Amino acid sequence: MSNKPVVTVDLGGTNLRIALVVGDEVVNRHIFPTPRGAEAIVGLIAQEALAISSASSSDIEGIAIAAPGAASRKLGGLSKAPNLPELNGYPMAAQVTKLTSLPCIVENDANAYAAGEVVYGAAKGMQTVVVITLGTGVGGGIVLEGKLWRGVDGSAAEVGHICIEENGRLCGCGAKGCVEAYSSATSMAKLAREYGVEASSAREAYDLAKQGNEAALKAFHRAGTALGIVVAGLVNTLNPQAVVIGGGGSSSFDLLEPGIWQELKIRAFPVAVENLKLVKCTLKNYAGLLGAAALLRGLA
Repeated sequence: MSNKPVVTVDLGGTNLRIALVVGDEVVNRHIFPTPRGAEAIVGLIAQEALAISSASSSDIEGIAIAAPGAASRKLGGLSKAPNLPELNGYPMAAQVTKLTSLPCIVENDANAYAAGEVVYGAAKGMQTVVVITLGTGVGGGIVLEGKLWRGVDGSAAEVGHICIEENGRLCGCGAKGCVEAYSSATSMAKLAREYGVEASSAREAYDLAKQGNEAALKAFHRAGTALGIVVAGLVNTLNPQAVVIGGGGSSSFDLLEPGIWQELKIRAFPVAVENLKLVKCTLKNYAGLLGAAALLRGLA
């Protein structure tokens, strides 16, 4: 496997992060507001990739883009991107290669995040791992025997839309009872307000919970038990070595963990839990960038 530097992109609906990954280090990182329109997005990526490449003293392996949505390897882009609909069906990889003459891949951002944590982060050295990301929504990535599991059509590991309560809270996807409606960072803040906490964000609710606010503590426990139901089902199904909790919502891991373990002890088979590691991510904002590089290099 090549270990040449890789230009990596973490593409979000609000910000676009681009950097050079040298070995297992992120260098020359820049953040831009995400432009509107497929051609503008690809143009910015190509422009900055060329600038980073020209500043590098080594040959570049290629460009790896982590993006929110269902990634299609056949398309070389996103078949469905709810937060960036202009990219639906757009052949990003081919267009970036056309502008830069560098190989390019496009991967789902949660999958890239998972690859980063498995190759370089909290689950380094492990072969079978589930990674769950808590942010505006709830995402996931599954690594089986050292390889990312994408499913038949590239849409595997959408764990945020596993139902944990029939006719439960309304999710942004239109269904009711999805874990995303309970355990995303956005939903944690909503739960706290519904329980009577005056907090405009999950961070404010977390700070109040750490000060002993009972309503805030109740909200995080509910978010944890909802997540625990999903984790237990995944543990029973996949028997992983570790479950990694990542994303911005992982900053509340210490308050979520008791609820997760509560449900694991009730719902998961003891043999599957006995050696399970439930851990917080370690790479934070660098996970997607490092994971995208790992996927381009064929390391996950």
